[in-house]
Amino acid sequence: MFLKNHFGTIITTVLALFMGLVMAISVAVVDHLGLVWTVLFKLWSEIFFIVFTVSLFLPYNRWGDWFAGLFGLKQGTIGFKLVQGLIPSAVLNTFNTCICSGQSIFYNPAIPRALRMQTWLQGCVHDWLIFFIISYLASFVAVWLGTKVAKAILK
Repeated sequence: MFLKNHFGTIITTVLALFMGLVMAISVAVVDHLGLVWTVLFKLWSEIFFIVFTVSLFLPYNRWGDWFAGLFGLKQGTIGFKLVQGLIPSAVLNTFNTCICSGQSIFYNPAIPRALRMQTWLQGCVHDWLIFFIISYLASFVAVWLGTKVAKAILK
């Protein structure tokens, strides 16, 4: 839920743009899709849309704060940030993995209709952990970059 202030909106927009690019490149490399403009743009736009839309409706940062609080970690510490980031990364990665995999499998005429569900489930299981790690690490850069942009814009 990022519409409470302009600062959060800017950070989320930068996060969605940056994560979309990082994850699009990662998906193209891991799933052997090739680093061509059409593949990267399609993946980037899908992931941007998913991250931005999920961020509108799910308070995953608050969930992460709550989760880090379970361990008695103080807000602002490195430990808090490392634990807090697990929940947003897990939420966004789950949506990205399920939707992007589903879109490329269920609407692919090369995959027989009877095998699509099984192929989708296998793809989600195969890709989830790999992309969770990538998105978790990239999220720290994305939030840092988004904060810098927000401070520059809002002074």
